[in-house]
Amino acid sequence: MLSNKTKDCWTKETHNQIIDETSHYLWRFVQKNSELTSVDDLFMHLTKLAPKDLKLLGSIYFLLSEEVEVLINEVAPAILKKLSKITAKEARIYKGNARGKISWNKTYKERYAFGGDPSLFVCIQKSSDFDLPENRLLLYIIRQILKLSSNLLGTPVDDYNEVNFSQEASTKWIDKVKMIFVKTQKLLKNPFISNIMELHELSLKVIISTKKVRGHAYKTLAEIADKLYLLENSLTKYLNEELNGKILKPLNKDTLYEIAVLFKIQEVLRANEFIENKVVLIGNGNNIVSKFEKSELKAKIYYQSLPKIFQQNSKYGPLMNAYGLSNKLRRPDILLEISNNNKKRFYIIEVKRSESRRYLVDGAYKLFGYLKDFEDVKSDTHTLSGVLVGWSNIKLIVQEKNEIYLSSWDRLEETIAFILESELIELSE
Repeated sequence: MLSNKTKDCWTKETHNQIIDETSHYLWRFVQKNSELTSVDDLFMHLTKLAPKDLKLLGSIYFLLSEEVEVLINEVAPAILKKLSKITAKEARIYKGNARGKISWNKTYKERYAFGGDPSLFVCIQKSSDFDLPENRLLLYIIRQILKLSSNLLGTPVDDYNEVNFSQEASTKWIDKVKMIFVKTQKLLKNPFISNIMELHELSLKVIISTKKVRGHAYKTLAEIADKLYLLENSLTKYLNEELNGKILKPLNKDTLYEIAVLFKIQEVLRANEFIENKVVLIGNGNNIVSKFEKSELKAKIYYQSLPKIFQQNSKYGPLMNAYGLSNKLRRPDILLEISNNNKKRFYIIEVKRSESRRYLVDGAYKLFGYLKDFEDVKSDTHTLSGVLVGWSNIKLIVQEKNEIYLSSWDRLEETIAFILESELIELSE
């Protein structure tokens, strides 16, 4: 998908408007090329997410939270600089040279017990015990942050080092997680850490006891622990609270427009009484991002991926592979599949965030290429059509059933509704 590089068809106000319009659904967007933003109101549909997607979403938003940033950059360094401890006095016997303050009373008793040996000294020394519940809590949280960031980054995590992150200005969330990973590793190298035993699980008891410890840093640590406890023990509740304040938004405007079109298709399906029975995160390697049902009718939405029947019926894919040019098929922006038993209707949707005739023509020809490449998908029970969605500057014509549909953003809802209406009549027969 090409953008209009000479003149952007979106003003800043338009961009913000699209963000606002899609914000109810953008919580599903986790593509690595995205940044954290704010939203006042957010549509929630978390209970339909698969457990692994729930966990992924929770990990991302916890690591990107203000609490984790404060912990790594302020709280943990402050605590490690002045760890709470218990100081105890201990009497030790030395022969020859005294070390520390001499307890003469105990020295005389010890010499008497050993036949009056004048080389014996009993000295009082102070010892510090850092293995306290609040310090165990700190170690537990740091290790959990390291574990979560490591899981998100994948392998090999050892490749990440300080040289990679001399600049912390990147707005991509994955770069922020890399920075968190590096800083957490550095915290765990603190020499005091070896004096603290590991906490095997997070409990409310240790959080409450930490809240009673003197010092602002420990109180903040306990507040962060509250968040982590909720994440570990009530993931849906945690996400419900977090996502009502923050979402990940696409950094790339073209990607944002693709996502906006995808969400608009979902809205039209819901308006036609389709029920979404599968909710999937977008940008996490999932082929199908939504599944809908209405009686015997089923609808699937693919984002930047293809159904198996397309992978098996490409005209150009084998040819490109034979010449060593590419062994991968070109993937459309969005693909809508509507089915009833063995009848299937496929719509390849090409999205062009442009009002330029040149780029819209390029998009149309790209769509024609897709239809030709996958024309073997068509059969007595399978049809294949295309939809080009530009931003504007597309002539308004009377809607009629066709192999190709062209639509601007302001007429997209009407276009999708027309397609659904005509297809539902045929599929229901």
